[in-house]
Amino acid sequence: MDFEKYDIIIVGGGPAGFITGENITDKKVLVLEEHQEIGVPLQCAGLISVNGVKELGNPKGSVNKVRGANIFSKNNVFTVGNEKVRAEVFERKVMDKDIAKRASKRVDVLMKSYGKIKNSNQKRRNYITKSSLKEKFQKLEIMHLGESYEVCPKIIIGADGIRSNIGKSLQMNKKREIISGIQIEYANAKIDDDFVNVFYDKRYSERFFTWIIPLGNDRVRVGTCDSNNSYKKLTEFLKNNRIANEILKNATPIEFTSGAIPIGYSKTVTDNVMLVGDSAGQVKPLSGGGLYYGAKCGKICANTINNYFKGNYSLEFLKSYEKDWKKEFSKEIDKNLKIRRIFNMIDDGKIDRILEYVTKNNLLDIINEKGDMDSPSSVVWPILEKAVFGK
Repeated sequence: MDFEKYDIIIVGGGPAGFITGENITDKKVLVLEEHQEIGVPLQCAGLISVNGVKELGNPKGSVNKVRGANIFSKNNVFTVGNEKVRAEVFERKVMDKDIAKRASKRVDVLMKSYGKIKNSNQKRRNYITKSSLKEKFQKLEIMHLGESYEVCPKIIIGADGIRSNIGKSLQMNKKREIISGIQIEYANAKIDDDFVNVFYDKRYSERFFTWIIPLGNDRVRVGTCDSNNSYKKLTEFLKNNRIANEILKNATPIEFTSGAIPIGYSKTVTDNVMLVGDSAGQVKPLSGGGLYYGAKCGKICANTINNYFKGNYSLEFLKSYEKDWKKEFSKEIDKNLKIRRIFNMIDDGKIDRILEYVTKNNLLDIINEKGDMDSPSSVVWPILEKAVFGK
C-alpha cells in the first residue's frame, strides 16, 4: 500500500476520527482502524443528546427516544422531563458503521491496522516550506497484518481513544483521571422507555454514578463507572437495589461490556500531531459523554487543517485548533470538573439533601426549562451552592 500519498493519517476509526476525516477537503486522508469491525468493541451506553445526534449527522441506529430521567439518591428521588425529547439511545455498532460509510466517500480506510509515533524522542524529520525555513514533523509507524511501515504524513491525528498511544508517546495527555465502567444489556426488562434512571449512591459508585437506560422493546443497559472495583459495585447494585430488582425481575443478560472514560482534557497539538475525541479528553465530566464534543471538535480540527493548507501556514498555525475548541467547550468543562470535585467530596446524606432541596423549592420546572445535557453547569451549580453551601 502506498502510504506516502496520504497528506493526513488519522489513527482511530471511531466517530471522532471519521467525522474529522470527512470534513477535510481536497487532501488525501487515511483512517487506520485496529479492529476487524467498525463499532466493536462496544464501550458506550449509547445515550446521546438531541444536539449530539445532529452534530453526528443524524446517523442510523437510534432505537429509543428519551424524554427525561428519574434521579435517585440513597433515600430520595425526583423526575425531570416533559413531552420534549431530550436524547436518543443508539446501537453503537449500527451508528458507528453508518458514520464510517458516510465518511468513506472522502477518506480511505485500512482495517486491522494501528499507528504509533516513531522514535518520538529522536530527531524528527525536517521539511522546508515557504512559510518556515525548517519545520519538525513527527513520523508514524503503521502496523498492518504483521508488517511495519514508516511514513511521515503532513499531519497525524490521534483519534485512538482514551489510552491514546499517539498522545501518550508525546506526553500530551498527562493531566486527567481515568474511571472504568462496566455495563450489562438485558432483554425482557420491565421499564418506562421514556425515562432513564440515574443513581447517585456512593454504595454503588463513589466517584460517578450508576444507570439503567431503556433501549425499547423491553431491553435495558445497566452500568456503573468508578475509579475502582466497578464490576463488584455493579454486582452489589444488581443484587440490592430495589429499582433494579423491579426492572430486571424477569430479565436475561445478553451482552457484557467494559470501558473507561477520561476526565479532564489534554494538550491537543504538538508539531504536526493533533488529538481529537476521547484521546484529547473532549468529554463531559458529569456524564462521561464524548460523542457531542468529539463530533464538534472533529469539525473544528478539520477546519483548522483546511485553513492550514489553504494558507500555506507554518505548523504553529495548527495550535489554533486547541484555542478554538477550548473557546467552545473548556469553560463548561472546567465548571463541570469543579462540580464533580464537590460531588466526590460529599457523602450520601448531602446528596439526599440536594434532591430534597430541589423538590421542596419546586425547581423541577426550572430544570425542565433550562436544563441542558451538554451544558449542565448553568442549572447544577446554583443548586449546589444553595443546597450544599447555603449561599
